[in-house]
Amino acid sequence: MSSPIRKINLDSIPWKKFALEGPVELEFRDPGRAVGSLKIGLRIQKVQPGKQSSRLHRHLYQEEILIVMSGEGFLRHGEEKVKVKPGDCICYHAGDESPHTFVAEGKDPLVIYAFGDRCNHEICQYPEVGLAFVEGLNQEVKIENKPPKTLMAELDQ
Repeated sequence: MSSPIRKINLDSIPWKKFALEGPVELEFRDPGRAVGSLKIGLRIQKVQPGKQSSRLHRHLYQEEILIVMSGEGFLRHGEEKVKVKPGDCICYHAGDESPHTFVAEGKDPLVIYAFGDRCNHEICQYPEVGLAFVEGLNQEVKIENKPPKTLMAELDQ
């Protein structure tokens, strides 16, 4: 007996709105979950001009591939601003030091396909707001934006 076909048309997946403090505002579709993927995530993000795709962030355990499908804008890569256009493909390895996000410019929305491996133990850091999302807890926790002291360093004081 063959396994079922996991197939879905993107047009059948509704856009969901998401917004946070400041300029973070987008619509997204989650075809990865909709089609039943267990290990590979795919979200389609649509960011209106002047808005940002997410908080500036970095993943500790998840690798991410981002493909610009349409629109224009720039990638915030740490302190850098890098222009992006359709066809640009960006990869962040798990643990990459540079936090990142996209900002849409121009008159049309910036559309990005964001692929990542699913990790139950993922931690996503948001250095500008001093938070981290901990997948296993399904919540954000406060963090310091400096390396934690080791137990030995604390004992030496």
